[in-house]
Amino acid sequence: MLSAAKVKAMAGLLVPPIFTQWLVRCRRSPQEVTKPRLEYAPEGWNDRQIISNAEGWNVDSVVDAEKAKWETFRNNLQGAGPLGFSHEHTDLAVVRDVPFHNVHITYAYVIALAAHLKTNLSILDWGGGLGHYYQIAKAVMPDVSFEFHCKEVPLMAEVGRLLNPEVHWYSDESYLERSYDLVMVNGSLQYMEDWNGTLRQLSQVVKEHFFLTRLPVVEHVPSFVAIQREYDIEMLHQQFNKDEVLEFVESLGLRRVREVVVGDRPYIHGAPEQCELRGWLFHRDQV
Repeated sequence: MLSAAKVKAMAGLLVPPIFTQWLVRCRRSPQEVTKPRLEYAPEGWNDRQIISNAEGWNVDSVVDAEKAKWETFRNNLQGAGPLGFSHEHTDLAVVRDVPFHNVHITYAYVIALAAHLKTNLSILDWGGGLGHYYQIAKAVMPDVSFEFHCKEVPLMAEVGRLLNPEVHWYSDESYLERSYDLVMVNGSLQYMEDWNGTLRQLSQVVKEHFFLTRLPVVEHVPSFVAIQREYDIEMLHQQFNKDEVLEFVESLGLRRVREVVVGDRPYIHGAPEQCELRGWLFHRDQV
């Protein structure tokens, strides 16, 4: 007589694995079936079942997660260690990640170029979290004085004022009342449905340099929208057709100076084309 263990083993040989996986999924509750972190949204910005992106990052779970990592992030910037870490990563013990390293070293190149022959540099970081890039700037360019401005959602700006009081914080449009040597949009433009209007506004406050980076782009299909599931919330964001976004930026009077390599290719379930995160530095030439 066969034992129960042998019967189970024989069943595993006879039943196709895909059918076994289907049975397991059927036994799970809907809550147990994991949804993709990134998923194609065929209805685009018209998918109103997803919460609006203007409020998407303005939630306690996001701010609390960033606040909990703040001291570790600052400690990583001390000394002569590598810059291959990210405040957005769940584990800040990871310090040799190549895409993270590319982002930070590229940023160091950008501010070094922008600060050439200057002792003071004004920077606007649009969507800058808790002002992490102010701390990076001080670590990589200690001889330059930075006047750092950060536009963020209200909850993030409130905590930023406490943890990073040297930064000028904005949760409204008053940041548009002045101009800046360098304006940076780092991994945030994609969450704006009216990204054209956002870029048009930002271009008006650029004195010299504009740095658009960590932008998800595709080359062979039109721009499309994806759902992102993060911090127990869902948000919509854009994947940009590369030529479309570059032509629009350059139509605003900003000349392309250099493309930079990010090196990250987040997988989007069901997408017509997989995106790649890229970045570009632009310069406003004097007329």
